[in-house]
Amino acid sequence: MNWLIEFAAVAGQTDTLVNNSDHKEFLAVGLLGEVGGVLAEFKKRKREGPAYPLYEERLVDEIGDTMWYFVRLANVGAPGLLAQLSLNVPDSAEEGSSPLLALGAAAGRVLEAVQRSSSDGLRSSLQDTWRCLRAVAAVAQVDLKKASSRNRDKTVSRWPSAERVAHALFDEHCPAEEKIPRLFTVSFIERGSAERPQILLRYKDINIGDRITDNITDPDGYRYHDIFHFAYAVYLGWSPVLRSLLRSKRKSDRAADENQDGARAVIIEEAISAIVFSRAKQVGFFETVQQVDFDLLKSIQEFTKGFEVSVAPVWQWEEAILEGFRAFRQIKDQKGGLVTLHLNARQLIVERLR
Repeated sequence: MNWLIEFAAVAGQTDTLVNNSDHKEFLAVGLLGEVGGVLAEFKKRKREGPAYPLYEERLVDEIGDTMWYFVRLANVGAPGLLAQLSLNVPDSAEEGSSPLLALGAAAGRVLEAVQRSSSDGLRSSLQDTWRCLRAVAAVAQVDLKKASSRNRDKTVSRWPSAERVAHALFDEHCPAEEKIPRLFTVSFIERGSAERPQILLRYKDINIGDRITDNITDPDGYRYHDIFHFAYAVYLGWSPVLRSLLRSKRKSDRAADENQDGARAVIIEEAISAIVFSRAKQVGFFETVQQVDFDLLKSIQEFTKGFEVSVAPVWQWEEAILEGFRAFRQIKDQKGGLVTLHLNARQLIVERLR
């Protein structure tokens, strides 16, 4: 079995819309869209030059995404085609004078063939698309096998086919005083006035952190945003903000203390909380939306590069965000509450204040 067929088998396991009646149309549109992404990366590189350092990484991602839609559509609409395709790097004569334009045109013909329900047209246009994609990859010096491997890792991180196993807590081997407590309860108490409500956090009858308002002209409940840090701690095992509040920084490990628990990590976590909150406001704080868009999750991964949490799979971030907003909606509606963090059980429990 060649690597392209192996990649197609894994891609099939992460296709969440396989039972939709318009599945083939969705794949064709997705292929055209990803080809557009490939062309856009070439455009950005030409326009921005050295001011666009993400070009190579983004191009590999876009080519990998294009291949995912390509192999899925080939398996669905042109059975047996993948085994017939050449995996060799094309020579300069085969590349042609304008492989980028040829790739865009070929992807357009794929969409047209699907629209017309032409099996022969689809097979032919997919063959052209693969030929052009190989040519574009050759020009850009992108290894298609490596691009497919990168895409496989990304999609499995987002949509794992096997049982989900969360990454271990990052302070598992630290002294007890440097671990985030495995089971504890914090009170969210609303104070202030109706015009300017504030949230106070209390842990073991001691105030922790500062009193927080919404810090915005139109009140939106952001004063409860520490619940998101709690969710990150529970579902990711990571929260420099909570470590600071509980004075549980890893002082015995200088590198962890400075690089993982320091001010920069705190700023990154606060930025993620604010950015996700802004997106959540647009979808009703995820009350009826049960997933986080992939682009946002990929942005979070980019923000956290260089920090320990970067190894956490994408699905774990999604779980932390969705569970954090479930708890947020509860304490916001109740105007406070008791929040229990059970890290070993990966549970965040909200109750009314007694």
